[in-house]
Amino acid sequence: MRYSVLFALLALLSTGAYAQYREGAETPSTCVTMEECLEMARNNYPQIRQLGLIDATEKYDLSIASSTWIPQFSVSGKATWQSDVVEMPFDIPGFELDMPHDQYSLSANVTQHIWDGGASSSQREAVKTSAEVQRKQTEVSLYSVRSRVQNVYLGILLLDEQISQNRLLMESLQRNADEVQAMIDNGMAYRSDLDMVNVNILDCMQQTDALCADREAYVKMLGLLTGRDMSGVELEMPSDDEAVDTRAVCRPELALYAARLRQNEAQMKQLNARISPQFDLTLQGGLGRPGLNMLKNDFAPMFIAGIKMQWNIASLYTRKNDKRKIESAKHDIELEQETFLFNTGLDATQQETEVDKARMMLEKDDEIIRLRSSIRLAGEEQYRNGTIKMTDLMGMIDDEHNARLARSVHHIQLLMAIYDLKNTVGQ
Repeated sequence: MRYSVLFALLALLSTGAYAQYREGAETPSTCVTMEECLEMARNNYPQIRQLGLIDATEKYDLSIASSTWIPQFSVSGKATWQSDVVEMPFDIPGFELDMPHDQYSLSANVTQHIWDGGASSSQREAVKTSAEVQRKQTEVSLYSVRSRVQNVYLGILLLDEQISQNRLLMESLQRNADEVQAMIDNGMAYRSDLDMVNVNILDCMQQTDALCADREAYVKMLGLLTGRDMSGVELEMPSDDEAVDTRAVCRPELALYAARLRQNEAQMKQLNARISPQFDLTLQGGLGRPGLNMLKNDFAPMFIAGIKMQWNIASLYTRKNDKRKIESAKHDIELEQETFLFNTGLDATQQETEVDKARMMLEKDDEIIRLRSSIRLAGEEQYRNGTIKMTDLMGMIDDEHNARLARSVHHIQLLMAIYDLKNTVGQ
């Protein structure tokens, strides 16, 4: 009788870790879903701050690109002494030309673009498309966090299932231990039979303690990924009957390819703007000696207004090759996109097969568990009648336990296959 009491106490102690983590689950302060964990992990990931930096940089670059339309104002002045000046080669009665060797000028210049050939607008579009490409690249990097969160989340659920099955096994073993002890007291069983049951109880204790330790580690990992203390938080079991439409691919990589193609178009517009003439309205006013009238040796105000055209045709020399480079880059992007969609289709097809296979295995698990449970119940009756040995009964109990564990594993495998498929197609 002392053996039975001792192992009952050990069984109670072995489930302490299980009861500790289940305490929060039975009266949880909150319950989180897979989607909530994914959103928290995305917002917690350090790279998410890069989106704010990209927005700020885009704002500054757009401001710089727009500043070309702001009137450009400059002030210049000079004082010179010349070794020679203009002199008349002959004398004119009544007229004397006396140009000073020291000359002075102070002027203000204002220039206003009135036509830049589309350079500023193409520059602004280039800034926007470049920032959009950076944002989409960041989104692609953030998307990779999803699979890590899902694996940890489903890993915790799998450990919960295994711990729960171990608890059921412990209850079954303890019930058999009590029955064997009663049979020993009545002289109907051997002490070695009880020892065999107790060994299995100890093995179950070890497995439960190891599973609880693994679960604690997984919970800490999920907390680091989400930026939230997940201890005592109940994780909701995702649905395993969700349909995934593999025909619609919504991966962030596709948005990245589209942004790169828009950037390519902006580069072509910039190339076209380089060969266009630019027109500026200029205004210059100031004071100088001599002024605009070179024949007057006095300080005089001056004023010049006009329109200036500037046309740099040097870009025409390399335009053909530059255009070919941009077109070649466009073809590369389109080829990358086509390759990505092709590989994604292959992965989705393979993962659909994994989902179907997991569903078929899961369909058979319930019937296997029912049969194993029936065999175990019959075995317990046969042992009480003395027609089988304890080793046979322990084998039946293990077979039922393994069948239940297999169903838990197959269920989580189905969820993993579903979420892998959802990640592949971007749903």
